[in-house]
Amino acid sequence: MEARRKPYVFVTLQGPDDGGDFGPNTPGTKTSGIQEALDYAHAHCRDVYIWGGRGGMHDGEGMPYNIYTLDETLRVPWSQDFRVDGGNALFAYQKTTGHAIHIDSQMNCRYKFGLITSQSPDAAVAIKPETPGPDDFVVVTASLFDFSAVVSSHPDGVGILIDSSKGPIINSLIFAEETNTVGTGVYVTDNGGVGQWISNNRIHVPYGNQYHATGRCTGLRLGDPGSQKIVHNRFEMSFHAPRGAHFDSERKRYVIIEDFVPDDAIGADIFAQRNVLTFSLFGKRAPGQDIVFEPDSRDNTVFAFDLPNGITNKARMPTNKVVPNWTVGFDVPTPPMPASGDEVVNTNPYTMQVIILTPGAVSEWTIADAEGTAQTIPHNLSLVDNLTRPPRPIPPPRPSSAQTISAGLVAGQTFILEPGDRVSFTYTQAPTWRWKALR
Repeated sequence: MEARRKPYVFVTLQGPDDGGDFGPNTPGTKTSGIQEALDYAHAHCRDVYIWGGRGGMHDGEGMPYNIYTLDETLRVPWSQDFRVDGGNALFAYQKTTGHAIHIDSQMNCRYKFGLITSQSPDAAVAIKPETPGPDDFVVVTASLFDFSAVVSSHPDGVGILIDSSKGPIINSLIFAEETNTVGTGVYVTDNGGVGQWISNNRIHVPYGNQYHATGRCTGLRLGDPGSQKIVHNRFEMSFHAPRGAHFDSERKRYVIIEDFVPDDAIGADIFAQRNVLTFSLFGKRAPGQDIVFEPDSRDNTVFAFDLPNGITNKARMPTNKVVPNWTVGFDVPTPPMPASGDEVVNTNPYTMQVIILTPGAVSEWTIADAEGTAQTIPHNLSLVDNLTRPPRPIPPPRPSSAQTISAGLVAGQTFILEPGDRVSFTYTQAPTWRWKALR
């Protein structure tokens, strides 16, 4: 290999015996030759191609002819201007702990992996920069990661972990045709706000499959209590609720538990701020468990194709917004009219149209936006900003904006309240109203 200096590095299913440069027959390998191929390519500035082939199951029998076994974590070293391509081979992680694949710092790189399987409580795929490499930064930036499927069968396991504990993850695309998990499908963490930025990424999972789960599980966990640095990302994901799917050895096919409703299955659990998310949800969960807005979440916008089981909104600042793909209309509760001078807050995640039914005797009324913002999140994050500047101080809350109208109301009058907006009335006779959600 050293003498030839090929312009590429091949990993093949019986390499090097079948003509590949590396493979399962590489002497001493614990990763079917893949680690050795990545290390060689890193040292000699070459790209890698990992050969695959048809696999899966047919007539109840597994097809084992496209499988590379991993007897230890596959560590993808830091790289810049590097590419791994290949077919849809299966990478089967054999250990009971540790990540199956750990991807370190990357800049302007492209990775095509196949199907990753793991039984570990850790992540099947961990995108977690730790090593100074690209331009001497610890960072993942301007890179593309493509997986055919990521499978985690441990109830505490994670399909894809995006972890900025030691370095930022920015300006990148993460695509998985499927996550198939019984724990957490995708987990995005800035270590509770202690880590670095996760910003301006696109995460796309067409098939978030949790049919095999039977208990506590989460399709997307976006942040943790205290998260402040997961911002300005775009998510496009589907969430398929648990159905207790399992393989019936007698019938030689997968079957489901009929009418199964899991106790603690969440579609998306959101702690972060200022992200845009497009969700499609399927199956039965407990009421309010399709989307959970946690106390720290705010200013996220969710485009929802459906919400069959509804939302739980715990946000301290209720400015998360849901744009439904259907008419919600009057199918929202209308709050009671507050006492004269008191405020009522739109805690719904929808934009609300307020319709005055009877005007009462109102002398003035005030509309105000949500209270001041608890932090300033910069809109233009540069690599140098992320890595070399000290943390920005958190400014005090800004004064909220308000508009007072020194006039009464009329029947049929309408006004709009965005999520988090507040309204109050000064009156001697209370008006009446009805609230309607807008699309």
